[in-house]
Amino acid sequence: MTKDIAKPAGVARGAGARLLLAAVALSGLGLSTIGLTRPALAAEASPISADRCAANKAAGPVIFLTSFAYAASAGILDVLAAKKQGFFDALCLDVTIQPGSNNTQLVSAGTAQLAGVGGASDVLVAIDNGANVAGIATYGNVGAIELITMADSGINQLKDFAGKTVGYKGAIPPQFSALFQNNGVDPTSINWVSVGYDPMILPGGQVQGLSAYKSNEPRALEAQGLKIKEWDPDTFGIHSTFNTQIVNKDWAKKNPTAVEDFLRASFHGYGWMAQSDANLEAALAYAASLSDAGYDIPKSKARFKIETDLIAKSQPAGTGLGWQDAGQWQSEADALYRFKVVKAQPDIAAAQDNTYLKAIYNGTTLVWPAP
Repeated sequence: MTKDIAKPAGVARGAGARLLLAAVALSGLGLSTIGLTRPALAAEASPISADRCAANKAAGPVIFLTSFAYAASAGILDVLAAKKQGFFDALCLDVTIQPGSNNTQLVSAGTAQLAGVGGASDVLVAIDNGANVAGIATYGNVGAIELITMADSGINQLKDFAGKTVGYKGAIPPQFSALFQNNGVDPTSINWVSVGYDPMILPGGQVQGLSAYKSNEPRALEAQGLKIKEWDPDTFGIHSTFNTQIVNKDWAKKNPTAVEDFLRASFHGYGWMAQSDANLEAALAYAASLSDAGYDIPKSKARFKIETDLIAKSQPAGTGLGWQDAGQWQSEADALYRFKVVKAQPDIAAAQDNTYLKAIYNGTTLVWPAP
């Protein structure tokens, strides 16, 4: 059964927001063992060729929609860094970055050319609904979401969730349904409720379980001295992805170098941030300057480092940042079909276009600036 718990006004919702949310309190979080791993960067090369510059200029203005405002997340912050540092300009791209909403619909319609979404599931669901988009890069090859409970809740096994009230955001993730069903728990035996983004509803007793982002709510609650238990679907063999960039398929076909060089500049921005804390903090300061809401740079920095650590640890061997293939999306595709989130078994090969990624790497080294 499902119902709503009142949500605070002004909270972003939708597919792209499911795996990204505004940073919450993370004070007291230790980062001594967390590193920001960067993609291998080539040495500075000769300037972009005149022909390529002309092709990129011919693509016209490029609108990129972020997956959640200007949050400190991969696929957002590196794009902002590329914009601020002039990496798009160096490749003759005229890129405008806007906070997104209904990203798959807007990119499909051609209102925007590129956008970020929560992960592979968002792409596959959008295509099942008729969207003219393709996934062109996926940052995280591990789930970013999990369930959390209070350590003293009495929930010690998955079967203990039966009859409990569990909060979710946007839609019940199929990973959670698979987590329970694979372990002998009927997902419908759980009282699922739609909630907002305040994690204090968990210690406050409004819910006994809560959908959470690994870099966010668990760390915020721990920073307040609260003891929680984390239920990570990945540890139970339920695998997923997070932070995927999408493109309008027709526009991409007409402007392949623009797509390649958007990714190239973004990943160069990712590597640039990884070179020093000063660079990362400069990117965060730029994000803060664009945000209409409060932006806590130290806490956003902590969140970003947690997320990039997840990305680094899940990077397939022998591949560069953003790499994706059918195998990486398969688990999500199967779960979406199994729990009837999509009408037909997803065609992953058709949902991905990896030609642009292949064009910007020499092995695992990003080619910069461009041929």
